[in-house]
Amino acid sequence: MMGMEQRKAQGFSLVELLIAMAVGLVVMAGAVMLFRQGVDAMHTLTQRAEVQQNARVGINMMAQEFSLAGTGIPQGGIALPSGGAALAPLFACDQVVCYLASNEYTDDRLYAIIPGDGLGPTVNGVPTDIVTLAYDDTRLDLAQLPLVSVTEAGDQIEVDPATAPPIDDPAVGIQVGDVISICNTNGCAAGTVTNVPNNQFIDLADNDPLKFNQSAAASGNIVSILPPGPPPAPYVPETRAKRIFVITYFIEVLPGPDGVVGTADDPGPRLMRQVNAHPPVPVAENIENLQITYDIFDDTAAVVTANLDDANGLPNQIRKVSVSISSRSPLRGLFRRNFERITLTTSVSPRNLSFRDRYQ
Repeated sequence: MMGMEQRKAQGFSLVELLIAMAVGLVVMAGAVMLFRQGVDAMHTLTQRAEVQQNARVGINMMAQEFSLAGTGIPQGGIALPSGGAALAPLFACDQVVCYLASNEYTDDRLYAIIPGDGLGPTVNGVPTDIVTLAYDDTRLDLAQLPLVSVTEAGDQIEVDPATAPPIDDPAVGIQVGDVISICNTNGCAAGTVTNVPNNQFIDLADNDPLKFNQSAAASGNIVSILPPGPPPAPYVPETRAKRIFVITYFIEVLPGPDGVVGTADDPGPRLMRQVNAHPPVPVAENIENLQITYDIFDDTAAVVTANLDDANGLPNQIRKVSVSISSRSPLRGLFRRNFERITLTTSVSPRNLSFRDRYQ
């Protein structure tokens, strides 16, 4: 009896203990692996959803505005100041700073769509595109009544007080930085609002951020569409004004806490939308790339040329726009340490550029 009791008290042998520990470790390793895969899958799913959402927000907004491009804008564009001592008109500027290094207009004209192939910042070694487009702002119908007067220098217009809503309406009224298009039988010109002193006058003083107001330019300014005459108010009957949108889309890359762009602490790049001379606002975060191509149509020769990066320098012939946006996740994967990425592409035929009434 004593022998049996002694053998029972001996417990596991070293071999048995090692085997048990090995089996336990294998089971624990499997459990940890399953847990890790589950957590990683959940994290990846969340990141992919956010990536897709950011890309869709950006591409949907751009597609909507491309469809409006050219509304109320002459097919040949609006002339901008040029000649003499005129400075180059600019886009993507507000009252404080310009946001792009290459931001001068093509041919000194404001077209419905102006390509900017590779003029944005370089992200991951790829130059990004920018684009500027223009169309009517219908929130305030300035064109409902002819102007009362235009000063000889073209630096102030007087609006009929019957304009409804009034131009100083707090919700939809004219603001400093808005762009006004003025047209009559002599053509069209554009100006940047510099002040709204009351509900009848709009100031378009020189030295505006976009360099649209240049009374001394040889052509392309408001003065150029007014007939010669004595001051204070040269005026062409049926001269009308309207507010327009001049919108630029571009990728913005900001520095991180170290103040240096291109280092590891930088936040993700983002898609920006800048309107007239107002500060730009972010449309979508973590947008790494913006690429745009254009299809043009020569009305005279009836020839279509597709997938052009710069529209062959013929923005007035643009009939179709293809937009590609690449987005990445804000964070790397938990274990794979890679960003989730997606690229969305769409094509838009701006209805005001694609359709021409040959019976007009």
